[in-house]
Amino acid sequence: MRSQDYIEEPGTETSQASYRRLAIARYNILDSAAERDFDNLTVLAAKVFGASFAAISFIDRTRQWFKAEHGLGVAETPIEQSFCAHALETPGIFLVKDASLNPMFGANPLVTGHPHIRFYAGMRVLANDRTPIAAICVMDPVPRPDGLTEAQRLTLQILASQVESLLELRHAVILQKQQVALQRTLSRQLRHMSNHDELTGLPRRNLFREKLDAALEEAKRSGRRAAVMTVDVDHFKQINDSFGHDVGDALLCAFAKRFRAATRKTDTVARLGGDEFGLVIPDIGPSDDLKMLVRSLGDRLHKPFKHNGRVIDCEASIGVAIYPDHATSADDLIKCSDLALAAAKRSRGCSAIFSLAMAEDFDRQARILEIARAAISANELIPHYQAKVSLATGRIVGFEALARCKQAGAPPLLPEMFAHAFSDGKLAADISRQMLAQVLDDIRHWVDVGAAFGHVAINSSATDFKSDDFGERLLDAIDTRGLDPAMIELEITEGVFLGRGTEQVTRALALLSERGVRIALDDFGTGFASLTHLKQFPVDVIKIDRSFVAGVATRPDDATIVRALIGLGKSLGIETVAEGIETVEQASFLRRHGCDLGQGFFYCTPAPAADVPSLIKRAMPDYMPAKLHMPAKHPTMRGSLSLAC
Repeated sequence: MRSQDYIEEPGTETSQASYRRLAIARYNILDSAAERDFDNLTVLAAKVFGASFAAISFIDRTRQWFKAEHGLGVAETPIEQSFCAHALETPGIFLVKDASLNPMFGANPLVTGHPHIRFYAGMRVLANDRTPIAAICVMDPVPRPDGLTEAQRLTLQILASQVESLLELRHAVILQKQQVALQRTLSRQLRHMSNHDELTGLPRRNLFREKLDAALEEAKRSGRRAAVMTVDVDHFKQINDSFGHDVGDALLCAFAKRFRAATRKTDTVARLGGDEFGLVIPDIGPSDDLKMLVRSLGDRLHKPFKHNGRVIDCEASIGVAIYPDHATSADDLIKCSDLALAAAKRSRGCSAIFSLAMAEDFDRQARILEIARAAISANELIPHYQAKVSLATGRIVGFEALARCKQAGAPPLLPEMFAHAFSDGKLAADISRQMLAQVLDDIRHWVDVGAAFGHVAINSSATDFKSDDFGERLLDAIDTRGLDPAMIELEITEGVFLGRGTEQVTRALALLSERGVRIALDDFGTGFASLTHLKQFPVDVIKIDRSFVAGVATRPDDATIVRALIGLGKSLGIETVAEGIETVEQASFLRRHGCDLGQGFFYCTPAPAADVPSLIKRAMPDYMPAKLHMPAKHPTMRGSLSLAC
């Protein structure tokens, strides 16, 4: 190579110079801030060689730029003054013993003036594609007729190699930071998608709950009042059926705009699902102000809706609950608002504020807890098993254990009623203990009779993880019965990850996973779970909540969410299970988009343990529901309870 390959005339650029500039650009280093590692190398070079100056110089088109320098006191020089540009030509060390006597450098301003360079030794630095891009050099105002010793030559070569290593490390760190930034951006986008309704752009239920919790905390601190409203579009199904889903979707979007126009910036409007909306109103002021807001909102929502030349009469029912007048917790406040909404819907197009008369429903819940405690005391809680079906083959590959309870002489407990029992920590623990023992005994029996049941999923709650030894106790119960831990799948809800006790959860899940117990994240996408949880915890399975599955064939947003969750599972190597499959359309959609397993009344209802071996032996045709346990009318009216409901 000639020096002209590195020192170009103004307005020209050789191919070698072009390659060099591209190679330098990949490292994104020109004009970057000083970095200690590079600075330390120049200090070390000057000290080792006993030189006054040292530098790491990158050769740009019209300048040499110092990433690091010692003693020079300048950041760059014109390329015409560069010694290092010549070092790039030399495979070995470029050496100038006395620059004042060298015809190439005698008139160089760096020789005739400050810093009065006489001695120069430089070793070129190569990019990872072996393109020369820089040099590390030592300089001194005193000539060195003897040049460098072999040891010094080796040292300078090693220093050049160190610069190359630092460049690659720096490049890798930059790429990693860019990747992290991209992941954060994608995570924010995914979180926004999971927190906001695709159709209306309004927050979903989980973000609604976050805003409500924050509003109640502020109300407690300031001593002010807050309110929750739940709003339901009246006759929405008839509008969908009569005019089509596109009109129904347009109506929901119009309602979202009307909500925004009627509320303050501090209020939160959310789409809770279907045609139900929710409002969080912090700092409501006097009761008259709230009534005025409800009246104004009702007037806006009741205006006729115009769409593509059609005029559609629309109404909405509104339920209101006030903190602290009606309740002091978010859950209870939402319940009060829902009860008020139910009262308003009896007349349609009305609003109702929660009253003490509605509190009878809370008394009913208390009676449910009493019945649940009695059932546990009498050992009347037994597991039934719902099949988990491979959507690819239609064959049973596992079961989920669900609690059932029937008391002689007592009214039947519906699933949604008994779910209230989990609000009581002691009840939740007792239910878990009784269920776990019976399920493991049933599994032991199936093993003994040779039933190929696959695996059994057992539900757990946050209460289970409050003790430090939950993992050990579960494994001990498995080992005592001589079972393979791989037969067990532990289902946990997203709420288990939140709040206190995360350390116990992490420890227990790690222990169980290490022994072969599968970990399933239940109701994924309905709460606060994030990609971080899938990364931090040993999750083998994500269960797509029935609320999404129910709408895959009719609601585009639900279909989009389900497709995204299936895709997420595939990309992370996590099995996906769809809950609550009730129609052939739902099953076909899930199979078509690659969901692994499914369960629901479309296939069979939960069966007692004694029926499981015969159920397994039956040949189940692909995508045809088993007829042995089909519900008579509606699955929630069979007088039994499901802990997974």
